[in-house]
Amino acid sequence: MQALPDQLPPRKDPFIHLPSSIILTSAGMKFLGANPAIQKVLNREGSPKEGLMSPSFNAQTVQKLIMKSMIEEIFVSRPELLSLRSSVISTNNLIVYAILYRKLSPALAKALFESRVVKDFNRKNPKYSIVDLKHVSQQKVEMMQQKFGPQLAAIKRDIRELVTERILSSLNLTDEDIQARVRSLPKFIEWVDPRIWFVFYIIYNTDFRLPITNVFVNMLAAYLDHTRIATHLSNLLMEFVQNAEKAHLERLAFRGNLSGRAEADRFIRSRENREKLTAIAVRNNELLDLSWNMNPDRIATHSLSRIQIQISNYGLIDETTAQRLSRKMKSDVEGISLASFYSDSDSDKLGAGLGLLYNSYLEEICRKENIPYRVSIFPEPKREKTTVKIDMTL
Repeated sequence: MQALPDQLPPRKDPFIHLPSSIILTSAGMKFLGANPAIQKVLNREGSPKEGLMSPSFNAQTVQKLIMKSMIEEIFVSRPELLSLRSSVISTNNLIVYAILYRKLSPALAKALFESRVVKDFNRKNPKYSIVDLKHVSQQKVEMMQQKFGPQLAAIKRDIRELVTERILSSLNLTDEDIQARVRSLPKFIEWVDPRIWFVFYIIYNTDFRLPITNVFVNMLAAYLDHTRIATHLSNLLMEFVQNAEKAHLERLAFRGNLSGRAEADRFIRSRENREKLTAIAVRNNELLDLSWNMNPDRIATHSLSRIQIQISNYGLIDETTAQRLSRKMKSDVEGISLASFYSDSDSDKLGAGLGLLYNSYLEEICRKENIPYRVSIFPEPKREKTTVKIDMTL
């Protein structure tokens, strides 16, 4: 067995430095309504909503609010975004993981009660049969934690070691995927509903100890597969952000008579020129928009786990171009290596660049996990913008 990595230390900086408007849901308003920082802020559509506006936000606090469905949207509008790359990725990961944490306990409970070991336990112990978490009271959970806290902590450590060993021994994972799973495992264990641990602990202290442990390890290891979504979604998002910013700056350069179309790409590579263009963008109020919408009331009536990400830049593409790009995003890239997307090969063949590759990864993962996922590119004439929209229901 490989050495078990130490638990991740807390973030040195608990804040994500991404100037944002955070729009609250009705539940969020009930919870934070008395906070003096609440004000009217504009959402992506330009409508005033109740929320917060800040140059940075506490990552843990925002993640917990998302888990409780209290945040509708995080909206960013800036003259450029690539300098905020790490903050954009951190925000995207924070949102995806918040939804995964929220769905963890229902998924584990379903798998646990459908497992053969729990059914066998219930059949052999009808007096103590447990078929639903509703049968486990908060009082019972608190009594268990008070009486058997140290033993339960030791069991959790053992579970963590076994799941980590499973991850490290996998031959089908990249180093990046392994690292993401090992790093996130302690927090996933932390977010498991205490009632699930109650059921586990009861069965663990019977002849079913080994099988219930195996069931739990299998469930956690399988659920951690979803962390790949955060990794590839962040990669895809940054490719779209990069493309949007490039189009945004080239348009400013051309319209400002600072560069011809043919020379625009070379022009914006200069740091000095980019600073000039971002100043023009601020002066003209022509900004890049990036938003994450998680509102279950408006866009996900039947699901608490839908994410809608939109990246917009000024300038319109025609419908024909939009359709051609959409077709490319559906292209088959099986067998094409990552290096191929950095080469000088046929631009029409690889026109969507790395975004095409990351989109292919996500489509494959989502297809296997039966996760609804869609990417669309379209013009918004009224806003004079082009938008890329990513829809996913975890």
